[in-house]
Order: sequence, then structure tokens, then C-alpha cells
Amino acid sequence: MQDLRRKADAFFFQPISPYPLAAYRILFGTCVATTLLLLHRDWMAWFGMHGWVSPETIHKAESGFRLNAFDLLPNDDGWVRLCFWIFLSASLALVLGFCSRLSSAIVFLALNALNQRMPLILHGGDTFLRAAAFFLVFCPSGMVWSVDALIRKRRHILRPITIKPWAQRLIQYQLVLIYLSSFLWKIKGEPWRSGTALFYVWHLRELQRFPVPSLFHNSAAVHIESWSVLVFELAFPLLIWLKRFRVSLLTIGILFHLTLEYALNIPMFQWDMLSAYVLFVDPYALERGIRHFFKVWKRRQVGTA
Repeated sequence: MQDLRRKADAFFFQPISPYPLAAYRILFGTCVATTLLLLHRDWMAWFGMHGWVSPETIHKAESGFRLNAFDLLPNDDGWVRLCFWIFLSASLALVLGFCSRLSSAIVFLALNALNQRMPLILHGGDTFLRAAAFFLVFCPSGMVWSVDALIRKRRHILRPITIKPWAQRLIQYQLVLIYLSSFLWKIKGEPWRSGTALFYVWHLRELQRFPVPSLFHNSAAVHIESWSVLVFELAFPLLIWLKRFRVSLLTIGILFHLTLEYALNIPMFQWDMLSAYVLFVDPYALERGIRHFFKVWKRRQVGTA
């Protein structure tokens, strides 16, 4: 029991490299900013005071506690438009790592406001972003690769380049819980157990983006694909914590989500999920990869000058 306690304490509180978290902050902010830009064209139709679904209707449908910034606004569409630019600015500030904790808090409130005001257009990826945003508030995500780090450097404020990972671990847990819950829901359905589920998925005309090659439509392929999804969604949450399986699972997961991105038009869902994969990447390999990228980029810049 003592040994298990020591391992848990080390897992959540032993200092680790800040680079995966910084990379996730950048990817997370990019996902939120892209989501907002995709909503911009119909922003007032969805979230305006006189939108397609009125605030009063939502209030009647959604009972209980509501953390909704829109409820605090005057009954004026100008304030709703202003919210868009505040939310977008906060997400871009998070990408840059400027006032990272404050930006995370604003993004968290923004994502809650979108969910509470118009839950009809959101998907599981938005829910994951909202949960991740909450934990980012408690993460030192601006420790490196950020404007915050540059400001500290100019002020000669020296801090150890390690972080306590407990909040980062909780984001990782959110990701694996999505896969595990997806598996548990799927296994209840007869089409998934019989191996025919993906036949129906490939033929959802409302969600189709690009045509799936006929090779993936034959009976044997559909059975293999459907059962493979179940195996992956069970294996990922159980085995991703073991280093020997990590690279293989992340590679399979990337191929899985890119396939869905190609076939199905579910805006940003795949990228919301894939963005958190960087939290499982070896930090030293990530740091070396980034440094190598910038060295190559500088050489090319010098060569073209």
C-alpha cells in the first residue's frame, strides 16, 4: 500500500518537463480560436439575443446552476458581438502564452458560455476542451515557449524549468475517459458487437465529407474496422500509461482520427482530441524535435537571404 501511495504521489507531483504542456497550450488555444472563427459567420444567429433559439427557451430547457457569461450581459446584441472578440483574443493570448492563467480562465468561461447558451450545436470535442480549459487554469502552461517566459527573462526572474504535473495528468485522464466511455457505450450496441456499425457510419449522408473508398465498404473490411475501433478505444486508456505501447497507440490514434476527419464532417472534433496527444509525447524528444525544426528553418532562411 505504501509503495502504491509513493507511485501515485510521484505520478501526480514529481516535477516534470514543461514542454509537452506548453505544446498543448499552443494546440489547445489554436483549436479554440479555430472553433470560434468557424462560428463567427453565424455568431449572432446562434448566440444573439434574437437568435434562432432565444435565451428564454434555453433557460427553460436547461435548469440548475448555469455558468453563463451571456446571462450577465445587457439585452443588447452589441455586447454579444463584443464577447466574440474577447473570447477570440483570450484564445490567441493562450497560443502566445501571454497571461496564460488569466487567458485560460477567460477561455474556460467562454466555452461554458457557448455551451450554456447553445448546447444544440456542440459535440464531445467541445466538452473535452471545456474540461481541459478548467485544468489549464491551474497549470503553469506559460513556463516555456511563451510571452510570459520572455517577460520573466527580461525581468531576470529565474524559475526552475520543471512543473508539478497534477493538473496536466487530469487533462490526460479526461482524454482516456472519453475513449473508455465511448467503448462502454459502443459495446452495448448490437451493430458494434456484430461488427457492422461502420457500414452505417460510412453511409451517414448528413455527415459525409469525402467518399470512403469502396475497399472499406465490403463486409469483411467493415467487420474488421468496427472491431478494431472497439479494441483501440479499450486499449488506449489501459495501455497508454506504459511506455512500451505509447508510440504505437499514439500512431494508431492519429491514423484513426485522420481517417474520421477525411470521411466525416464533424468540425474540429478530431483535432480537439489529437491536440491532447502531445501530453503523452516524451518531453526530451519533443524539445529536441522543436530545436531541430528551428535550426533547419534558420538555415533555410539564411540560404534564401
